Amino acid sequence: MLKRHGMFSPAIRSTLSTLTALCSFLAFIALFCWAEYSNWGTQVSRVEVSLEQTAEAVAQHADDVIEMSHLPLASLIAEINDDVGHPDLATKIKALITRQMKASPTLDTLSYIDADGQMIATSSNDPPAGMNYADREYFTFHKTNPLPLPVVGRPIMSRLSKIWVIPITQKVTLEDGSFSGVVVSTIRVNHFINFFRNFDVGSDGTFLLVRGDGILLVRGPAQESTFGMNISSSQLFSLYLKRQTVGAYHYTSPIDATDRVGGFYQSERTGIVVLASAAEREVLLNWVETARPRWIYASVLVAVTLMAALLWQRQTRLRRESEALVAAREAEFRLLAESSSDVISRYDENGLREYVSPSSTVILGIEPERLIGKSVFAGMPEETAVIVKQAAERLKTGSMQEKLVTPYVKPNGEEVWLETALSKLPATRDHPATRVVAITRDVSRQKKMQDELDTLAHTDELTRLANRRFFNIRFEESMQRALDIAAPLSLLMIDADRFKLFNDTYGHAAGDECLRQIAAVIRDCVRRPGDVAARYGGEELSILLADTDAGQAAQVAEAIRSKVEALGLPHVHNAPMSRVTVSIGVASFDPQAAAPMTAQALFAQADEALYSAKSVGRNRVVSAGPQS
Repeated sequence: MLKRHGMFSPAIRSTLSTLTALCSFLAFIALFCWAEYSNWGTQVSRVEVSLEQTAEAVAQHADDVIEMSHLPLASLIAEINDDVGHPDLATKIKALITRQMKASPTLDTLSYIDADGQMIATSSNDPPAGMNYADREYFTFHKTNPLPLPVVGRPIMSRLSKIWVIPITQKVTLEDGSFSGVVVSTIRVNHFINFFRNFDVGSDGTFLLVRGDGILLVRGPAQESTFGMNISSSQLFSLYLKRQTVGAYHYTSPIDATDRVGGFYQSERTGIVVLASAAEREVLLNWVETARPRWIYASVLVAVTLMAALLWQRQTRLRRESEALVAAREAEFRLLAESSSDVISRYDENGLREYVSPSSTVILGIEPERLIGKSVFAGMPEETAVIVKQAAERLKTGSMQEKLVTPYVKPNGEEVWLETALSKLPATRDHPATRVVAITRDVSRQKKMQDELDTLAHTDELTRLANRRFFNIRFEESMQRALDIAAPLSLLMIDADRFKLFNDTYGHAAGDECLRQIAAVIRDCVRRPGDVAARYGGEELSILLADTDAGQAAQVAEAIRSKVEALGLPHVHNAPMSRVTVSIGVASFDPQAAAPMTAQALFAQADEALYSAKSVGRNRVVSAGPQS
């Protein structure tokens, strides 16, 4: 009977229709749950990256603060060696301490303790009378250890300021090799806690500042019982830091028993480790808050879909099963697309838009009716078109999903960044060629935050030039590019002449301002996008000039030298100029030279040229000889 009429009975058709609707509903629920799970994974990844960048920024700040505290210690040791045995030694040391404290706002105290543990001079206005400091751990260490370098000590309760501080200490050794005490600079623990508050890691976020050997220096929020704790046996040190110096992991805090996601970073300069963490529960609650509107829309959509399915079942009794299933899927797609705040589009195999959701009016600034039937590449900038074509080619050759982040200019001139997820539709009998669904959202805010964090991590705070870490990365990349395409590359090494004498004469605040003005001259002379100007360390600056030969580099160097001299900054100890000047060493990679070249070799040539410039009288430019 079935074969004769070529159709199923009404009861079987009704059952099949019901089963089809039920399967479609379950498929939608599964797809929605999978999408939300993926969204949660993306949110966690973003939090991990943000925490890693926060940890890196805090570590770099800690490096700068610790390294800046070394300068007053070196000045005190030099003064002690120069005036050892002088009857007014304590008065002279006190005067030097006063000057150094004015130039070092991050320091809490600065002191000199003699070989017997007695306080000779300190920045504290009311030091305890007769107090002996020979029992301090740092004093015992320096008395018995020959190490001449500054040491970061365990956090202590200061006997001078009565607050928790981190001591930076250095052994005082006289010219005859005898132990003459310890110079001590201290940094407030609260300085780092207050700096961390600048980062948004949630109300229950924490950070740890840890010495390279696992000694905990600071925890924020402050918990004094943890200061000085040894956490070298924790997973952070025993597992993760052995694999990499930057990363993220999930853990249960042994301090407050809270499940956390943490980002860590270990400094190459000081070995300091920073762990920035957010409570997993808070991350989840924040994600739930952002996901709730989607869940409400999905619930409404499910209810509407169920009602539509029941109506469809009644109205399509005489239609074939395949036609009904295609109609239901199309209805579901459009309901989902038109309920979404993202732009949902569908393209055929030639890149022509078959469907665009109403959200295009807000996100793209163009009504969907004006986009349907037009090519996705129409009006697209060449750089963006290359990226999209590459993704489309990967979809054609087997990839099921691609994600792109590209710039976009709306018709009103507004510039935004768009994130587009491309998903390949399965082939059907009616559509055997590759068809794609694209979900596009505006991520301008996230992109701006990411760019700001990248800038913070790669910029020197004092000069606003690139920092040494970023310079080293770009140096290797530029050298490899020059080798690959046989293009010239020049390196300038710049050093402020007699800068230590300038600091000793005018103070570190004036020295900082001097470096800022020199950096401003460099920025004025080096403006091309491919060039990099950086503070390499102290008063030493460096510049990479891409596609620049030796003659052109010498012209840039001379322009910088003359403009710095023209600033007219007084420097009485920089004879015979009596003003601030710079010496510049120039080295260039010649692609026509037969000998191979490495970044290290080019740096050595520039450094040697700088040394020659300073040796023959300073305030001049010296170029390295031809490659050998």
